[in-house]
Amino acid sequence: MKKIYRHKNALIYGVSISGEWVAKLLNKLKANVYIYDDDQTKLNSVSFKNSYVVYDLNEELLSQFDFLVVSPAIPLDNPYVKLAIKLNKKIFSEVEFASQFSKNLVAITGSNGKTTTVELTAKILNKKHKAVACGNNGYPLSRAILENKRAIHVVEISSFMLEHCDSFCPHVATITNIEPDHLIRHKTMQEYTRLKYSIFKNLTTRDYAVINLDDKIHSTRDCMTITYSVKHMADVHLKNGYIYLHQHKIVALNELKLKGKHNIYNVMCAIAFAYIYKVPIIKIAEAVKEFDLGAYRMQYIATINDITFINDSKSTNIASTLACVDSIKTPIILLLGGQEKGLDYTKLYSKLPKRVKNIITFGQIADKLIEQNTDFEVSKADDLSGAFNLAVSMSNPLDTIVLSPASASYDQFTNYIARGKAFNKMVYDYEKNSKNR
Repeated sequence: MKKIYRHKNALIYGVSISGEWVAKLLNKLKANVYIYDDDQTKLNSVSFKNSYVVYDLNEELLSQFDFLVVSPAIPLDNPYVKLAIKLNKKIFSEVEFASQFSKNLVAITGSNGKTTTVELTAKILNKKHKAVACGNNGYPLSRAILENKRAIHVVEISSFMLEHCDSFCPHVATITNIEPDHLIRHKTMQEYTRLKYSIFKNLTTRDYAVINLDDKIHSTRDCMTITYSVKHMADVHLKNGYIYLHQHKIVALNELKLKGKHNIYNVMCAIAFAYIYKVPIIKIAEAVKEFDLGAYRMQYIATINDITFINDSKSTNIASTLACVDSIKTPIILLLGGQEKGLDYTKLYSKLPKRVKNIITFGQIADKLIEQNTDFEVSKADDLSGAFNLAVSMSNPLDTIVLSPASASYDQFTNYIARGKAFNKMVYDYEKNSKNR
């Protein structure tokens, strides 16, 4: 562990899981740890050991800190962040700070497919090495460093995290794709794209960029590259229904548990990482065939009275929802809604297949979704529960009711997981009530 942080004054700005674990990392480094959050109620419940709670932050106090570790929830235009920049204070994101202590870092960002690609990559790498999936998936890199320091750290990186990643330097990095997202936070697609590309900015000639040729992603550094493509002859490519790594046949598409074109890209990307880390071909194929999606990502829940329920709460933008809907071939009742992100939903409606027979909106953006509708039948509910009940009432046998919100969950839920759990409970309650009739 680096001794340069011993006795340094560190301010963790934002009470969160990542904040808790970076506090533990800083304690191990013998730093003086202080905690602040704009929400005083969070400060009242702080249980970070060996840390001091700051209840009143001001310029004089801020000037006494050697550096800040800022939560991804805190935007760049936050007054205290701007003041810290004015005072020339070093600002870390949790992932950048923790990355200093990783000897083998794989970094994955993108609008869609990050979580799947991170988890699949870790699964494949574990066939030969010790690897852990961490970062934006709820297992902070700081925790992974403390619990699995010698592992390959396969890190999911959000655009929020990249706002404070000046020195972040993974050994291997990729951008899965770039689609409109988080425009309320980042203001423009240009800024959002710039942040995504910043994952490459510190790569050296000894490092790798894994490149999706079909999304016109390109490396911005003079580093080694591994490419993948469905449309072109790349290092990882598609031919006659099989995914190939160079001349080696890895897996047939019909052998994958992952469904949908978008997941072919996720698999290809993970195979590219496996090639860099020299995982044997047979082990790559084995892991890819075994892997299935986790909860709340195009997750089949149940079929009740010949109506199928799919939970895709993880889809928080347009491209992700389209990928989900495209993989379903039966008539669809689609549940859309949540927190405003600055997206243009006319782009969603223009690409939705006609088998979407009904759309039910809910949450903060319900009215916006109705206003931007083109030619679909759209109804409105107050919340997810109301949307679920309305969907059931208008469904017919062989329909599929799909929660794929194309929006963030924070207007009514703590995160997409809480939203997903709520939907599952509604399905199970409906199933129980149906049996009791």
